[in-house]
Amino acid sequence: MMLNKFSVVRTCRWPVFGLFFCGALMLSAQLPVQAAQSVTLTWNPSVATNVAGYRVYSGTASHSYATTNIIGAATNTTISSLVEGRTYYFAATTYDSAGNESAFSSETSYTVPVPPVALGAPARAGSQFSFSVSGATGSQYVVQASTNLVNWVSLQTNTAPFMFVDTKAACFSQRYYRTYYLSP
Repeated sequence: MMLNKFSVVRTCRWPVFGLFFCGALMLSAQLPVQAAQSVTLTWNPSVATNVAGYRVYSGTASHSYATTNIIGAATNTTISSLVEGRTYYFAATTYDSAGNESAFSSETSYTVPVPPVALGAPARAGSQFSFSVSGATGSQYVVQASTNLVNWVSLQTNTAPFMFVDTKAACFSQRYYRTYYLSP
């Protein structure tokens, strides 16, 4: 679970919202967001003399492959259109000129990284407090709030990018916010 948080503090003496950003949040706001990624797989060539090529199998469950890629004689391939946050499993086989296929190689896996969520500049309008949430476009994020950094309440689940508006912000003397990525 990837978290970013900041707080909003309102006191009776100073009716102004203060905003505290975590240092990591400022760095993450500068990172690019991509909707899908790829992985490049490489392997040692088979020592068998009758190898005509390789097949690479992939899937989202261990030893359950939904996709087959016929590679030919190359010893590498790039698998694209991978979804962020999801784990993929890969195995390879060799085949000869008659189409006979070897047993599967040992399996390897890859979890596609999720870009950090970025929170936009906060805004206060009357009794409302708002900020934008961006991250992996089309992915779901949860916005939570707390008054003590111990007990958190989910306020909204939405698909990035989106604008979060807390219509009850003025009801609290202090309120902290955090967001996290909802895994697929």
